[in-house]
Amino acid sequence: MNIDFLLTENGEVGLLSSENFFKKVAGILFDHDTGRLTIEYTDMDYLDLNIPVESEFFNVLDMSLLIHIGAVKNANIAQAYQVPLMFLNDPYRVEIFKHVRPPPKPLESFFYFISSCVLGQPVHRKDAGDEDTLGCILGDTLPSMLKFAPHLERRKAIESRPEFAYTPQAPGLGLGGNTSASIIHPAERAKIAKGKRPPRGETANDTGEDNPPD
Repeated sequence: MNIDFLLTENGEVGLLSSENFFKKVAGILFDHDTGRLTIEYTDMDYLDLNIPVESEFFNVLDMSLLIHIGAVKNANIAQAYQVPLMFLNDPYRVEIFKHVRPPPKPLESFFYFISSCVLGQPVHRKDAGDEDTLGCILGDTLPSMLKFAPHLERRKAIESRPEFAYTPQAPGLGLGGNTSASIIHPAERAKIAKGKRPPRGETANDTGEDNPPD
């Protein structure tokens, strides 16, 4: 799995993966000291990304409460939703998230984001030592040229209806079911991280599993 960090001129941020996330992402944890991001999954598993964010983007991250999560498969957007962006060792940010809600139309929000991206950098590579993989995961394709896969295009069409009324309990519109429940996950993980996590580099891998596949 290769992952890029993307930004818009308006300060929206997101992660775009070359493969589908096989688990639901609950939130993203940013370590200001190292510049590294950690993907937190809803089942308490995690994936430490292996390329730090450039320091010039730190201020943008500091102003972002939510981060877009997307995946590209067969040149189409196959996953798209938003999750909280938490900072390691920042208790004040936890308080802010008590009032944060996901966007009412997650797919439309992601499409606006991906169509407006102007900057980016790699933040995770399966083989971080291979310089040939450090280019954009989209190759020569511009983010603004991406289209939704058919199953997401149908959901986006539902979101676009005038009578569409968002309810946090509605399943599936953002590929995440009850997204309101996920808002608190990163904060809880930050509190128990020291007791739950194995030493970095011992068990986390590109699949997010403790044991590598056979």
